[in-house]
Amino acid sequence: MDVDAVVFGTGLSESVTAAALSKAGFSIAHIDANTYYGGDDTSLTLDELVQWADQRASAPRDNQSTYISAQRKKYTSISRSSELVPQSRQYSLSLAPTIIPSIGPLIDSLVASGVSRYGGFKLMERLGMFDRPGVVRSVPSSKEDVFKSKELSLVDKRRLMRFLVFAAGEFESATELKGKENVPFFNFLRDVFSLDERTARSVAYGLAFCVSAQDPTLSALQRLRRYSKSVGRYGPSAFLVGHYGGIGEVAQGFCRTSAVSGGTYVLGRRLLSVSSLKSEDNSPSGRKYVIELEDFPDQLACDLIISSPDYISTELFAHASAVMTSTPSLLGTPSEPYPVARCIAIIDRPIRFCAEASATRAAANADAPSGEQVLPEKIATGEVDTAFLVFSPSSVPSGSTTAAVHMLVTGEGSMSAPSGKWIVYISRPLLGDDEYSSSAEELMRPYLDATLSLTTSASDVAGASPAQPLFTLFYIQQLPPSPASTDATSTTLVTPPATSLISELADAATEQAEKIFWRAAELLNASRKSEDAKKVEVESFWPPLDVIEDEPNLEEW
Repeated sequence: MDVDAVVFGTGLSESVTAAALSKAGFSIAHIDANTYYGGDDTSLTLDELVQWADQRASAPRDNQSTYISAQRKKYTSISRSSELVPQSRQYSLSLAPTIIPSIGPLIDSLVASGVSRYGGFKLMERLGMFDRPGVVRSVPSSKEDVFKSKELSLVDKRRLMRFLVFAAGEFESATELKGKENVPFFNFLRDVFSLDERTARSVAYGLAFCVSAQDPTLSALQRLRRYSKSVGRYGPSAFLVGHYGGIGEVAQGFCRTSAVSGGTYVLGRRLLSVSSLKSEDNSPSGRKYVIELEDFPDQLACDLIISSPDYISTELFAHASAVMTSTPSLLGTPSEPYPVARCIAIIDRPIRFCAEASATRAAANADAPSGEQVLPEKIATGEVDTAFLVFSPSSVPSGSTTAAVHMLVTGEGSMSAPSGKWIVYISRPLLGDDEYSSSAEELMRPYLDATLSLTTSASDVAGASPAQPLFTLFYIQQLPPSPASTDATSTTLVTPPATSLISELADAATEQAEKIFWRAAELLNASRKSEDAKKVEVESFWPPLDVIEDEPNLEEW
């Protein structure tokens, strides 16, 4: 089989790239050793997740594939519950839990490519900061939130509003920022805008999604501005959560678009070899690479390879080129990804985002008509179906003192769990060498316990125990090796992770895919030297969509 390019891995970055190249007119073969789409971004049923974990935790075997060998190095310290839960096939569990800003490269690509019609999203309901067991603090992100807050003094409200107005504007040339672009954002908030420590922590970790107190100011401001502009596009939250587990389903939508445009898909086949042919080898096809797959009758011949790091052999790796996003990113994405300790848990009691009872009652009464008091039983329970929680550094005993930890919960409303069940994802950045001496479970258990403390409420019987998880999986996701070369003429392009930040993962992968697309289009057109090989004219990342009569507005998904 003769194609222009072969893409290995169906993660989001590779899938967006394959769809864009196919729609532009290039011939693509898209290969994945797994029997499912999504690669490291996939969504799995509970049975599939257990199989995935057991395969990577098992002892290495002789003659194992390059892909499985790389996966075992990437996913370490794996431990899981021995019991499975009923209705296991009704869960969609993500290996890459992600919240998607309503304005950004992924949403733009979903609309421009037409992939939006293949999936659905749920608006994230709540965003909070963990305060102490059983108590979540709200994060004021708008004028209305600041006005209603009972935790802020009048002076603090004025200071916070002044900052929010500044952060929403064109701050790059502002005198407040001049010379302070790289100072720690937390210090910037306190020194320049005189925010108290509690408010500064809410802004840095709850609004700008800083990973640590050392995150630079400019990138944090860029993220915060984009998130604030995302509020209102589809509702009162800045973020969306994908149905059926998240970006794994989104990646599959891009694969579908590629297939509709002529892309060839081969799943569940082991890569046996990749041969690089020199011009003097006189390949019958004239192509640069020949690829062999297990139990696949045809060899694949191509001029360009685009691959996740896990498929690249040692020999090919030496000549590969890494395609990175621009640094610093226009998105405000942290320039360096980091290893992450992860926990996935299934629970059968809802998480409640509740403040202290007195504060909750005061807030409810403040919203009531003049002279009326809201009865305690009418105060909202705080139960959430799809929500995001931030643990700032040192907020949990035995937790990290340097890194912010993120928790995402999804339930029936996001099509990821059966009724009465919820999936909890906890992600802890590993920023220090001392954290590698502990197992994933030891690193994550304090945060899981803190999360489970939110399953009790003031109306529960005194001394009621928090929920116990029905299933847990703990593991550490290491960084894959990345080629040192960024040679623009290399015809083996590798897609290392662009970021590990949960709020930026999807957009950074899409931004990376666009950069790969333009590099690939240039290389493929340069390889068409014969008179019969017509170059493909590429004017944009996504060509205009064909208009279909009576089709609903693509933005109304």
